[in-house]
Amino acid sequence: MAASLCWKSAVPIRDLWADDAAAREVARQVFFHLRPQRVLAGLLVGAILASSGAALQAVFRNPLAEPYLLGISAGGALGAAIAVALKLPQWGGFTAQVPLAFVGALGASTMVYRLGQPRGDFAFGFDRAGLLLCGVALSAFLSALMALVVTLSNPLLAQQITFWMLGDLTRAEWPEIRVLAIVLVTGTALFLTAGRDIDALQVGDEEAASLGVEVKQVHRRLMIAASLMSAAAVAATGLIGFVGLLAPHLMRPLFGTRVRALFPAAAIGGATLLMLCDTLARSALPPLEIPVGIITSLLGVPLFLWLARKQF
Repeated sequence: MAASLCWKSAVPIRDLWADDAAAREVARQVFFHLRPQRVLAGLLVGAILASSGAALQAVFRNPLAEPYLLGISAGGALGAAIAVALKLPQWGGFTAQVPLAFVGALGASTMVYRLGQPRGDFAFGFDRAGLLLCGVALSAFLSALMALVVTLSNPLLAQQITFWMLGDLTRAEWPEIRVLAIVLVTGTALFLTAGRDIDALQVGDEEAASLGVEVKQVHRRLMIAASLMSAAAVAATGLIGFVGLLAPHLMRPLFGTRVRALFPAAAIGGATLLMLCDTLARSALPPLEIPVGIITSLLGVPLFLWLARKQF
């Protein structure tokens, strides 16, 4: 974290003790205000995306499931983009983007959940290939709707929405960071309290039901929590893909599949991964800054293709 705060800054850290008062003020703004916001946003969003990715993989028993690939992030982004385009107000730090993003993410997750179940078997199980196809198709449809929203917006808002859709940690300020922290703690607590049921789901839905697990109810709770977490992340920092795929897979060989070990480890892994990706994004091609969503996609797509080849 300290390295991310100080690494390749346009303003050197020694300016904090410079004789020039203006230089000291600029350095203080960068190192005590702007950069800590960005690093904290990266840590929280990375943890949120990794936790929700691990939850979705548990619900669908599919190692390729994660918010970005299933269209859940796109649903949240559409809701947030509509809020930005309509210039909806703020309510004490909770911007209108968060509730609209949650509606979009929950709608997308519900649709994928329904469409991913094989025909004639509405009680248990999911078709892995069908689930991903539904997610990809839904994501493409929602992306088209987002493009329509951008087209109908005024040029300044359209530019903001377009850059935000690529993933931008600089947008998250202290009110959004507080919201992200609340959402992360709430979602993680829900996942951990349902740990026994989630562990049972890994054996199979029918087997879990035979052990007394209310499978549909557990699915519903996890989908709502994952949708809320994804929506908060998208509303604060835009579309950042594949963190929910990368982090759980990096941590699973080290910590196993039990919820009480995997989920906290995935959250820490996702936080670290996104912070490192953001450090790379702002330092790889100075003075240009690459949107962090591009970096995570460049890392995540090869892993996705490798996993898809193994699964299918």
